Amino acid sequence: MKNAMFRPIAWGFILTAAAGLAAQQPATTAGPMNLQVDNLKAPLGIDDPAPHFSWHLQDPAAGAKQTAYEVQVASNPELLNQDQADEWTSGRVESDRSIDIPYAGPQLKPSTRYYWRLKLWNAEGKSYPASEASWWETGLLNQDAWKADWIGYETPEEATVRRAPAHWIANPDAKTPAVGNGPEQRFDYRTMVTLAKPVRFAALYATGQDAVSAWINGTQVLTKDPLPPYKQMPWKKFVRAEVTKDLAAGANSIAIEALHFVVNPNGMATDDAPPMIATLVVEYEDETWATFASAPTWKTAIHATDGWQQKTFDDSGWKAVEEWHPLSPRRSESLGDPWIPDSVKALRHDFTVSSPIKSARLYATALGDYEMFLNGKRVGDQVLAPGWTDYRERVVYQTYDVTSQVADGKNVIGALLAPGWYETPLEWFQQPNNYGVTPPALRAQLRIEHTDGSVEWIATDSKWVATESEIRHSELYDGETQDGTKRMPMERSSLSPHLSTAGWPSVIVSEPAPVRIVTQDFPPIRVERTLEAKSLTEPKPGVWVYDFGQNFSGVERLRTNGPAGTDVRMRFAEILNPDGTIYTENLRTARVTDHFILGGKGSEEFTPQFTFHGFRYAELTGLPTAPDQSAVTGLVIHTDAPFTAKFSTGNAMINQLWSNILWGQRSNFVGVPTDCPQRDERLGWMGDAQVFWRTASYNMDLAAFSRKFAADMRGTQVGTPFYGIFSPGTVSPNAGWAAAWSDAGVIVPWTSWLQTGDTTIIEQNWGAMTKYLDAIATDNPEYLWKNNYGQPFGDWLSPEGKTDEVLIATAYWAYDATLMQQMARATGRTADAEKYAQLFERIRAAFQKQFVRTDGFVDGADNSASQFGVINNPNAKSSGGDTQTGYVLALHMNLLPENLHTAAAKRLVDKIHANHDLLGTGFLGTPYLLEELTKAGYTSLAYTLLLDTRYPSWGYMVEHGATTMWERWNGDQMLNDPSMNSFNHYAYGAVAEWMYRDAAGIDTTPLDPGFHTVVLHPVFDARLGRLSFDYDSAYGPIHSDWTVTGSTAEWHLTIPPNASGWLPLSANEAARYTLDGAPLVKSRGASAGSLGGSSGFRLAPGSYTFLVRLS
Repeated sequence: MKNAMFRPIAWGFILTAAAGLAAQQPATTAGPMNLQVDNLKAPLGIDDPAPHFSWHLQDPAAGAKQTAYEVQVASNPELLNQDQADEWTSGRVESDRSIDIPYAGPQLKPSTRYYWRLKLWNAEGKSYPASEASWWETGLLNQDAWKADWIGYETPEEATVRRAPAHWIANPDAKTPAVGNGPEQRFDYRTMVTLAKPVRFAALYATGQDAVSAWINGTQVLTKDPLPPYKQMPWKKFVRAEVTKDLAAGANSIAIEALHFVVNPNGMATDDAPPMIATLVVEYEDETWATFASAPTWKTAIHATDGWQQKTFDDSGWKAVEEWHPLSPRRSESLGDPWIPDSVKALRHDFTVSSPIKSARLYATALGDYEMFLNGKRVGDQVLAPGWTDYRERVVYQTYDVTSQVADGKNVIGALLAPGWYETPLEWFQQPNNYGVTPPALRAQLRIEHTDGSVEWIATDSKWVATESEIRHSELYDGETQDGTKRMPMERSSLSPHLSTAGWPSVIVSEPAPVRIVTQDFPPIRVERTLEAKSLTEPKPGVWVYDFGQNFSGVERLRTNGPAGTDVRMRFAEILNPDGTIYTENLRTARVTDHFILGGKGSEEFTPQFTFHGFRYAELTGLPTAPDQSAVTGLVIHTDAPFTAKFSTGNAMINQLWSNILWGQRSNFVGVPTDCPQRDERLGWMGDAQVFWRTASYNMDLAAFSRKFAADMRGTQVGTPFYGIFSPGTVSPNAGWAAAWSDAGVIVPWTSWLQTGDTTIIEQNWGAMTKYLDAIATDNPEYLWKNNYGQPFGDWLSPEGKTDEVLIATAYWAYDATLMQQMARATGRTADAEKYAQLFERIRAAFQKQFVRTDGFVDGADNSASQFGVINNPNAKSSGGDTQTGYVLALHMNLLPENLHTAAAKRLVDKIHANHDLLGTGFLGTPYLLEELTKAGYTSLAYTLLLDTRYPSWGYMVEHGATTMWERWNGDQMLNDPSMNSFNHYAYGAVAEWMYRDAAGIDTTPLDPGFHTVVLHPVFDARLGRLSFDYDSAYGPIHSDWTVTGSTAEWHLTIPPNASGWLPLSANEAARYTLDGAPLVKSRGASAGSLGGSSGFRLAPGSYTFLVRLS
């Protein structure tokens, strides 16, 4: 039966003015603090023509409130100190708002620093001391301000192989055999080439589906890689072998075998005859280059006889190859160009400064990843810049203050340029050339303002020179190779002013497709902390494993020494095999391997610069003895948004769960909110993001990051009004859509607005959101989203039966309509608010007619056919709506008649009880399960699910050693199925939203978002013992902690200045509340009122102690 005993029934209620707040705040003068522009502190180089201001009011006095503000903007701080605002002043504005205040002054000038401060007035009309001056600085402001060229560099070898006339070729008789005929086929190819001149250098590039081996004149030069447990190979990437010594003057034979694995991970036979492509690159002694590439003149056989690799083999009986063509009957796709494993390039330019410097700013971006240097010293501290976007649509630029790094006289500016997200093959097939075939390119310009007011620019152009850096290879999935033999003893040797560039070739000025260059107005990616190894083991001779005790995203730092040329290999994993070796099967096709070639110069240090891994364990091989435990350090990398939540309880398992949730977010917020950080995926899956975004927005200040991700999602609406399933897009801007995944385009902006109160994100996304909902409505005039709902992902990885796809899609459509109605009201769109209110009611009526019975039973028919038919839920079993998730969505999206809420909630509870009091929800049902149980009065059952340690449960992960959230409820049981088994996947961490909103009781409302009104509804449970939660909200720090002793809970609460608390209580509950022995309605610390038609009590800013009777 229902158990509402843990809803607060307070019998003692004591106001302790300011005590808790004073404990949290430093003892400083009251007034404005935490000044931000566009949700960033002192942002450098933003292009917003009308930036928005926000701040906190600090005042330890009980009831502290701002009643008016004035924003002052000046050209220098001295003017502000004299109360002069020569750029703009808002004047005194009677308002208690302290967020989303727009600049409304004259047009802003580019590359200009503006200073601003605040004046506030309190409830008595008295002014607070004005704030200290803060600042923001504009960037370039428009595309025409770019003076720089896009520049890059290709080695002669890279340029030659890229331009070789190589063809994808296939055997004309190749047919996919029946599965029973064997797991693989061998397709053999031969050609003869004649070398007319002496050879200085030669390399063979080859690839094919799925793995290749190659021979030159009978000598094997490439050996196929073994089939990984995932049973799939990233075969659109060239593998390379240097073959100079294997060639002879005159005629030479090239023999290549493509080994095709017949069965893919799902047990389905592949459809296409497997293709192959190859190029032999030759540099002659006279410095000319030539290529010999796969072409229709090559010959082929299937399962050739022994000796076919030899130069003298008679292949006259072999058939001519067939050129691959995407329009031929058995050729299903256009393969494009294979990826070429190129090196990281060093670009540099010498310049002279002849006049005294006042300031210097560097603006830089890249198609690829970059690091900038001035006079051999690194510029800035962010990593993996410029970050990941869809480079066909927009690329981000960064602004750096380099005043202290530019010297009078001679200077050197330089950069390292790496493939990054731009060129790394992406997705689980490691698709190359997602953003075009133009090699990585840098665009940068240095603005130097002199003390006489003159300005000069140093920009990337044809005068720059380039070379290969010591980083010989870099990929996000496969890792990085650094060659210490190429290092010099000075910092960043190739970019040092002490190094001569005589003989360096000029850069290549490239002309990529036009792309918008936008400023970075969100937090960068940085190394946030370091982790020391907790243990060092040797599971096999010469194999050492370092355990950092925590799963995370980042890289390693290795300090070691050894002979020059020693190849130290490091691999990474999340868990171990039973024998103590690292378990890598779940990485699928990602190699996740770093190589450090020792320089032999004594103690050396290596840190990968343009890759990252998801790991807890690092394996080291290649040395005769292991470096000691302290020689390998973990560097934690993530988007450097401020952390805003602290949470602890009296239950060790729950504390570890919270830590796992936070580390899952850390690990997967690396420029993009990814699904996982370790395998060949790492995509911005939007379904994962939308279910987690409320939790994420409590954990971190994501106001700026949400705007960036929303822009990524808008970028998927290319050629379609539908949002994609992940963003940024890869080979296609929109890889298809899916209900609940594409809906992130609406849910993420709404969540950000609700959490922060900032309407900017609504304005930026309104057009895209309305386009999306209009498209759904056009396709579904009956108000059931049964047409064109996209991929049938459903309640992903649910351990229960499959929930009906149309039920899920329709529920999310209705939810979108509700959120759009709220956002329309918040931005003054009255007609749109009414439009979406009517849309919701029509969807609700259709949903009830299709799925809801008069007894509260929610069910549906299977309708899981996909318009794309690519990815299916691996845990899908039976179909229908009579599932835990079906009831959760119907309740959460408010789709049931009011008189059936109780019955439907009872059905949900009965299903949980029938499942031995275990949850049965996947990605979509889990986030709202405990909330709906709590709202229906089943708080004890909600806590039972939270505290459980059986499978499936959050506690099961913790009890089995998890330090981050798992993709599956039972990841430890799925080691034999590596296809979908990440141990660092934040989606199930969405439960923290309930822990914050309900267990701690700190919530907000769309009627007054951003925690301007703090909605209070804690639920207590003796099994948890105690709970403490601190949240740094848009209006300031909020605190809630409680302890249960016997049948009493003592609850401490702090409401920040300029906000208010709302304690929703029915009339019956209010009659039982007292304060100092008097009825609550007579309390001086709480005033009765209503909010959204519900009764309750308003609390002024300050600190309170409640005593709550639990039974």
